[in-house]
Amino acid sequence: MTILRKNKPQIHSIQIFRRNNPITEQTNQISNNRAPSISIITPTYNSAKTLISCLESIKNQDYGGEIEIIIADGGTTDATLEIARRYTDKIYPNPLKTGEAGKAVGVKHASGEIIALIDSDNILPSRDWLSRMKNFKKVLSNQGVLKEPLYVLKGRNPL
Repeated sequence: MTILRKNKPQIHSIQIFRRNNPITEQTNQISNNRAPSISIITPTYNSAKTLISCLESIKNQDYGGEIEIIIADGGTTDATLEIARRYTDKIYPNPLKTGEAGKAVGVKHASGEIIALIDSDNILPSRDWLSRMKNFKKVLSNQGVLKEPLYVLKGRNPL
C-alpha cells in the first residue's frame, strides 16, 4: 500500500460547503458558539479495500460538533456495505453508479450545517483535521467552497 503525501501532485481534496438554506442570525450564532454539525458524504462502489481506512479517519476525528456519515452506494458486489454498516446506518442507493451522482444522493439526505464530500479512497490526515478548519465561518456565510488536501490511499487496506 502507498499513501501519497501532501507534497505529491496526485493529491485529492475534499470539498466542504454550506447547506443550501437561507443565512439566518441563528446560523451565524451557531458558528460563533459551537462547532457546526457536519454531514460527510462518501460515494462507494466496490470500495472494500479502502473504505475501512477512510471511515476510521472520519470516526476518529477529535471534533466538537456532530458528525453524520452518509454512504451512497452504486451497487457494490464486494464487502463495502458490510463495512459501511459498522460505521453508519445512513446508506442509500446510487442508481446512476457514478461518484458525482452518489454525492448528489448524499446531499439530498444530509442534515448537517456543513457538507463534506470525501471519496472512499481518501483519509483525513490527522485526528484534528476537521477541528483545525479555520474557514467554516466563510462557508457558513456563503462566501465559498473550501478545498482542503488529504491523503489518498492506493492499493490494499492495511487494517
